[in-house]
Amino acid sequence: MMRRAAGFTLLEVLVALVILALSMGALLKTAGDHALLVSDLETRTQAFLVAENQLHRLQAAKQWPEASEQKDVLEQGGRRWAWQVRFENTADPDLKRVIVDVRLADAPGDSGGVQARVIGFLARLL
Repeated sequence: MMRRAAGFTLLEVLVALVILALSMGALLKTAGDHALLVSDLETRTQAFLVAENQLHRLQAAKQWPEASEQKDVLEQGGRRWAWQVRFENTADPDLKRVIVDVRLADAPGDSGGVQARVIGFLARLL
């Protein structure tokens, strides 16, 4: 009488390897997506800090803006940031709405969209 050998057949091993390979592929894709998300979140957080700094700088200077727009490039957090400030009139002539947009300065082409926008107000002190 022939005794059947214990263990897995070649077909069972191959099916298990296919399932394992598919699972690992999905896991690697998820890990890659997570890394991109974390990088994007870090960029947006740094951009928000740059925007907040520019708004606070304007508020601390206590100077009434003559131009309707200011822009410049600065380095912060090891990156170069392009910021733009727009001043809009409000119903009160002694109050201006301030819009600060920040983007990466070294972004190629038009891919460097606004990373952060902060809106605040600037009062003329009498």
